Amino acid sequence: MLRSSGRRALLQESVIRIRRLQMRGAITGLLAAVAIGSLSAPVLQQEKGGDDRTGPYDVVQGWPQPLAFAKPGYIWGSTGGIFAESPNRIFIANRGELKLPDKLPPNFTGFWGSFGEQATTPTPEFRNCIVVVEGAGRAVESWTQWDYLFEDGRGPHSVLMSPYDPEHNVWIVDDIHHQIFKFTNDGKKMLMALGVRDEPGSDATHFKRPTDIAWLPDGTFFISDGYGNTRVAKFDGNGKFLLTWGTRGTGPSQFNTPHSITIDRNRRVYVSDRANNRIQVFDENGKWLDAFPNIQQPYNIRISDDQFLWVFSGPLDKMLKYDLDGHLLYAWGTHGTAPGFFWAVHEFGADADGNLYTAEVFGGRSQKFRPRAAADSTHIYRPQPLTPKSASMSTQTGIAPPVFDAPVAGAPGAEKFSGAWKLVKAEPEVTAGRGGGARGGGIGGPYAETIFNQAPPSVVLTHAAGKVSVQIGSASASYTLDNRTTWSTPGDVNALKTRAHWDGAKLHLHFKQGMNWGRDVLSLDGPTLTIVRDLESGGASTTRTMTYTRTS
Repeated sequence: MLRSSGRRALLQESVIRIRRLQMRGAITGLLAAVAIGSLSAPVLQQEKGGDDRTGPYDVVQGWPQPLAFAKPGYIWGSTGGIFAESPNRIFIANRGELKLPDKLPPNFTGFWGSFGEQATTPTPEFRNCIVVVEGAGRAVESWTQWDYLFEDGRGPHSVLMSPYDPEHNVWIVDDIHHQIFKFTNDGKKMLMALGVRDEPGSDATHFKRPTDIAWLPDGTFFISDGYGNTRVAKFDGNGKFLLTWGTRGTGPSQFNTPHSITIDRNRRVYVSDRANNRIQVFDENGKWLDAFPNIQQPYNIRISDDQFLWVFSGPLDKMLKYDLDGHLLYAWGTHGTAPGFFWAVHEFGADADGNLYTAEVFGGRSQKFRPRAAADSTHIYRPQPLTPKSASMSTQTGIAPPVFDAPVAGAPGAEKFSGAWKLVKAEPEVTAGRGGGARGGGIGGPYAETIFNQAPPSVVLTHAAGKVSVQIGSASASYTLDNRTTWSTPGDVNALKTRAHWDGAKLHLHFKQGMNWGRDVLSLDGPTLTIVRDLESGGASTTRTMTYTRTS
């Protein structure tokens, strides 16, 4: 028994020794393989120091250069959008020019945000709204022939190209005028105009402050619509309306400011539901698939070429990277106006070299970031490449450019609106305060007490000799019924501007002051006056229906 036990113990010890030798050999082989691998492939060295304020990039100082086309004493305005066609051709959607104060503070960096004031606060002069810069940031083109499109608005909201378009046509979204334009790549021809200027709606031919566009390979495109509407609209490649989905609310397929839109390779449509702090996912026919909650105000969203979802969060001033199931993978960004910091990036893009471009709506600038050599490549945003450019652009057929302020016929019947009117009902009701949202409307400051009153308790209308006067409290506005714009103080960008026309049944009154816009549509039914009032200010949009009864 002892001999048998001793043999078993000796055998077990031998097995253990053999296993130890085998493990040592395996480890030695693994170390050798690692050593060989280290010789055949570079090792990513972690940088020393730094605080990651610009993530995996270095900011390109002095980019872009001062706008050479600007009027003396003026600079770049609020920057709505940016798109890099190539490393040497970058489109900037510039919301007009801003006049500099006579005395500049020592911390002025060349952009409005360095004053500590949002670049959307002052009223711009609408010049050089679509600008092309080369790689070093020097402006080489300005499509001034189209500046008139943005008059009395707030400038272009975003600039885009379809990645599937071999002609690299340029699309511009104009939210405040409720229109979208498509141009040839050189800007010489307008190819398409969607929406009706200053006439909001939610049908096949109208928008209410659209925001962004995304495409399928066959040219079908989707529009997020927008600040006023709460829907996505789908069109074929020729601009024919196909379908729409979305209502106001917080449930699935409901929106509160659908502000950006993008599509992955599986044709899933991602919509930035900005004021609901989430991103919703749909199939191409509007079927709800998923939602990614708790993303603070996603201003702009894009699917990268390697199929990740990149987001810029406005309140956080950060770039966020998610997988397509909504899991956060990486984030970077620092709030501020110093180079490399962010103040409300409204649109971002990248070129084929990996350079990142950002457009700041509050900072009033665009920036260029160059990938650092030692950066983790998975942290670099790379867009879907554009289809190689064709040479057939010269054969494209343009459309007749729109003509604004064109005179209209007289206004027989408009005199019936004359009289004093008292408010009976307003839907939705007006609550105390002037804040944003469905009730407040976003009109603040002195404007809320004047012609922009949310629901005027009384209105006096006077029609005579083709002119209409509107009296609200102590404020008044005068209109000429010929569809032409009238300035209360000619040449003053902050003056009240009015424009009106009579369509034979309804009276349309448009008014603008500073960065506030309004439109009233008046109709009569016996003794009852109905006014549908649209008020717009920045990101706020309100529609209210008011009924009045005649008092004299």
